[in-house]
Amino acid sequence: MEADLCDRLGVSRGTVRAALLDLTHEGLVERIANRGARVRDISVEEVLQLTDVSLAVECLCVVLAAERITAPEIIQLRALGEELKVRAALNDVIAFGRTTRRIFNLYLSISGQLVAQELLERLHERNAGHRSRLLCRPGRAQVALPQWLAVIDAICRRDPDAAQAALRALATSVKEAMVAQSQEASGARATARA
Repeated sequence: MEADLCDRLGVSRGTVRAALLDLTHEGLVERIANRGARVRDISVEEVLQLTDVSLAVECLCVVLAAERITAPEIIQLRALGEELKVRAALNDVIAFGRTTRRIFNLYLSISGQLVAQELLERLHERNAGHRSRLLCRPGRAQVALPQWLAVIDAICRRDPDAAQAALRALATSVKEAMVAQSQEASGARATARA
């Protein structure tokens, strides 16, 4: 694997080993004795725990964003909300996901909480695969749309309590959908084995 990565990326073996070591420390890669490295599987239970931790930190950010948002930022955030409506109507899940990411990044920036931003980036990297699969779930964008709009509206109204409540509702919906998706996948695997 290391030699293949060296060839593909045009870098030295030491560079690849250092990168794999960093990814191992981040919890994204696992090293297997006498076999090399592989992308680490993350269980649904771990993803739910990551979501809980992310929520705690993200609540701080939406509260601060609601307290600090400026008039130009309100315009920017509301425009992203309108873009989100268009993406959901078109069922363009890829663009919907990118727009939610822009909304997330904007309220993190408005919060001014740099340590929280760094921590949330790391947490989101660890469960990116689960989030991507969830977004591609039929109808998920339409379910998530009003929840995202509620977060946007609360921040723009400068209502920290409502922003935090809206974010909690969104996170609860995400967790419920992840559990349902996991149960469906387990059922499909059991049916395939039968």
